[in-house]
Amino acid sequence: MNLRTMLAMMILLAGSLRAGNNEFRAVWVITWEHINSGLTAEQNKANIREILDNVKTANMNAVLWQVRQGGTAYYNSSYEPWGRYAGYSDPGYDPLAYAIEEAHKRGLELHAWFNTFQVSDTSPGTIAAEHPEWICTNIDGQAMPAYRAASPGMQAVRDYTVKVAMEIVRNYDIDGFHLDYVRWNEYDEDDMVNVAGISLEEQLNKMDGELSEERVQRLAKSAGTKRYIYDTEHPYSATPPEGYDTWDNWRRAGVTKFVKQLHDSIQAVKPWVRLSPAALGKYNWSGWNGYEVVFQDAALWYNEGYIDQLMLMSYHWTTGNGFKGMLQDDCPNCWKDYTAAGRAAGRMFTPGPGSYVLDENNVWNNHPDIVYKSRQVDFVDGFQFFSYGSWEGHDYWETAGTSFFANRKKVKPLTYMNSDQPGAPVIQLSKTGDLSYKIDVSVPANEAARYAIYRSEDDVADTDSDKILDIVYADQDFSYTDQLSGLQDYNGQYHYFVTTLSRYWIESAVSNTETSDSVLSLPPTVIATSPADSGEISIGTGLRFDFSKTMSGQSL
Repeated sequence: MNLRTMLAMMILLAGSLRAGNNEFRAVWVITWEHINSGLTAEQNKANIREILDNVKTANMNAVLWQVRQGGTAYYNSSYEPWGRYAGYSDPGYDPLAYAIEEAHKRGLELHAWFNTFQVSDTSPGTIAAEHPEWICTNIDGQAMPAYRAASPGMQAVRDYTVKVAMEIVRNYDIDGFHLDYVRWNEYDEDDMVNVAGISLEEQLNKMDGELSEERVQRLAKSAGTKRYIYDTEHPYSATPPEGYDTWDNWRRAGVTKFVKQLHDSIQAVKPWVRLSPAALGKYNWSGWNGYEVVFQDAALWYNEGYIDQLMLMSYHWTTGNGFKGMLQDDCPNCWKDYTAAGRAAGRMFTPGPGSYVLDENNVWNNHPDIVYKSRQVDFVDGFQFFSYGSWEGHDYWETAGTSFFANRKKVKPLTYMNSDQPGAPVIQLSKTGDLSYKIDVSVPANEAARYAIYRSEDDVADTDSDKILDIVYADQDFSYTDQLSGLQDYNGQYHYFVTTLSRYWIESAVSNTETSDSVLSLPPTVIATSPADSGEISIGTGLRFDFSKTMSGQSL
């Protein structure tokens, strides 16, 4: 191979996959990642802004923001005390209100992430302190001494939890409500042997990862004996509660009743707020699964319309083929076999890679393959990653935003919820520099909405394929500046247009189209070499040149 051919093969070529303009992209943000009682209110606010800036840099469009943990609150609650990471006191600002405001400024959705039946904290004012009779019990009627969970089988627990949740829905401008630990607990007496040595911090910080096969088998064998899967109203008995043929069906029914009750309550107040569960990655097959081990029937909720988006905690798998398998290729051990009705109705389905699991297994670089392989499954509507801290540890935001998330995306239109099309905006374009254009957007006279700003290389507006420059949340006229770098290959005219997006992501007709002058495209420069400039190279060693823009090997 001669030097010319070698250089041509080693040139860094630009490009990315495109699969339409709809894809949900989110990350879970844990309490301790967004608030610290040792910091001032302004420092915590700055941290929130940095988190959301990073999320937008990655071209994500949503955050799952933890607001309830262990039976404590990270917002202004009438029912529960402030949480441990807020210092059990008012932090001097409303973390949820501020996060929503800043997320919307960046065009991001914010889903309130709510730990449902996990209520470990025993501080004054918590469920565990005020209602110990609501805590799950074992066969002997003894309540959980650690990792406490409220019983989904008790109507009082369900009613109270719906009341706490609905205060958030009513008082905050959230886009979604996300239920974590919406299931029975996975603990038995053997987990409590050294209960004195289990700190509250350990209980709150425990990751919701995969259980070992040994642990799952232990839980299965201890059903009805050592597990904490009863309550004070439903103590152990040889016969299940009235109306049920098995205890397991009664347990599943209790969780399902709660989910439906909350969904009905949300729909009556703010029907655009999407309800989603953090569902175990396996539905009902092999080992650690939701249906059999913790009595979580997520497929039923999805198919019956008790939820609007099925979000998986897909922590069992660390490869692209593994994800594609559990989605559709390894049936019957796959989600495709159990979700036909929900998919046909148009509800959202999004797998959730465990980024911390990829990190622990030294396969962090599998993220792109997981995304690309999952996109081959036609019912996958996007992704959510656990968690922000793992991505921050790898400073992965820009890498993702320039590779597998290279372009901004909208969320799938939820036509089954509401199909009303919003009014279209009107735009004006002005040139503000050789490489910059300002778009003035006049919005329809209605409530706040998101606006998608598009740029096309032809004069046919296509909202499915034209580049989305940004998504802006606004309730009044606004301006957006497209600052070009000159590094783009294109040097013709750009065509700009804008659309309105409703709370259901229904898109308006396009605005008028405005056209730029022919844009300036600067000549390429070498931005890096390997070996570095002035370095020595042996005969037969390859050279790498990185250019400031796409190059053709034929030009060398």
